Amino acid sequence: MTAQALPYGPAFGLGILVPVTLVLLVPLVIAARRAGGMAGAFVVVALWLRTTAGAYHLYMFQPLAGGLSGNAVLSVAVTGFGLLFVVRPANLALKWLLPVYMLILLALLSAGLNGDLVGGINVAVKYAYMIVILLAAFQALRRDPEARFLTWAMVSFLPLLVFQALSLALNMPKGAEDGDGLVWIGGYNHEAAFSVALLTGFMVGGFARSAPRAVRIAFLSVTLIAILLAGYRTTILALAPLALAVFLGGLTMSVRRDQRGAMAVTATVAGVLLFAIAALLYRESFADLAAFLADPAALIKPPRDFDLLERQVMSGRPLIWSSYIYAWADGTPLQHLFGLGPESWEGVFKVYPHNTLVATLYELGWFGVAAMIALWTVMFVAAASARGDRFQLIAAHFAFFLLNMATMPFWQVEGLAFYGLLCGYTVHAARAAARRGAAPARRDRLSHGMLESRWSLGKRGSPTA
Repeated sequence: MTAQALPYGPAFGLGILVPVTLVLLVPLVIAARRAGGMAGAFVVVALWLRTTAGAYHLYMFQPLAGGLSGNAVLSVAVTGFGLLFVVRPANLALKWLLPVYMLILLALLSAGLNGDLVGGINVAVKYAYMIVILLAAFQALRRDPEARFLTWAMVSFLPLLVFQALSLALNMPKGAEDGDGLVWIGGYNHEAAFSVALLTGFMVGGFARSAPRAVRIAFLSVTLIAILLAGYRTTILALAPLALAVFLGGLTMSVRRDQRGAMAVTATVAGVLLFAIAALLYRESFADLAAFLADPAALIKPPRDFDLLERQVMSGRPLIWSSYIYAWADGTPLQHLFGLGPESWEGVFKVYPHNTLVATLYELGWFGVAAMIALWTVMFVAAASARGDRFQLIAAHFAFFLLNMATMPFWQVEGLAFYGLLCGYTVHAARAAARRGAAPARRDRLSHGMLESRWSLGKRGSPTA
């Protein structure tokens, strides 16, 4: 083995990465060929490229072309290919995308006002990547309403599971973010992106109902364990509602229709018990979270007022949030509205904001926060209007919201892939529900019109007419 180390932890060398990647290419080719069309194959390949590239972070973080890192070049290439060959131009006009376009516009405007167009372009490309994943998933579902392509999309997450298994076998752990214990992230750069990618895989497995039951249960179980081994508390917290929805929904739908009510009650009780057990097992890890939630206002204050103990709460997140909030407050009135510019924190702070709303306030101001909340609201309402998958969709959106409260999935390509895929599924489910709801109304109007026509003809043909 040739391993190299970063401050974040050990990484695999090319002697392991290349042979393993070549082996993983075999199931990828099979999955892409069986995904049922260009859009489905694109989703499978795009997700696989992202999960695999993370293992090559020693090389992909280096400048590759035009000052862009390998990761940036890969994201631009995937986005460009999707826009040119996968996405149908008409779908770019979907009303659900309006908040995303507003965020892109605000990013470019804020960048121009603060004299840093490069930051605005970088953020615009990230959102374009999310749009491409969203529309590709949407188009794949229109062609394949049963979402059979998601069965093959589970293959996209094999790199995460295989490399994590290798890190276990070769005893290559990383120190946990909070400095307490070890985590296993398969030679990836950091547990945040690694665990968010795993959470995406868990979500895909949850929606892949056409997969053989044994395969699906095995994939979901292994992915859940992998998330726990990755040890990122924010993702573990976000996993809870999604796992509850996936497993309880699966139990309920696995019995006859007349038994589903009783099974739903039983599954809910079991879920509450499991949640209580998990809370006991992780009570020390989340103790400081409980302390923060008890009085959050007490820990949002000028950074200089934090004592040594307060600086350790939630791995220093309240201190980080306060630093950004008070830096934004020191800006001009125009910056209060439009922010200090996309990605303007780099070079000013040592760490990223660890909260999407705090980051958006700092970078895009009040208008950016309003646009972000509008996006979340639009997609949540769409999920609530769906049928069949409503419970799981709502749980997935809530999981994504929890991620945003203590990390920044919109800053990570892995997080953008998660949300793009989720929103693509959500938009398709909402449109399908609307069309099913409109169909009976059209039939009623047609039937009413036919009855009126028959009555009129009968009246005109009667002797007393």
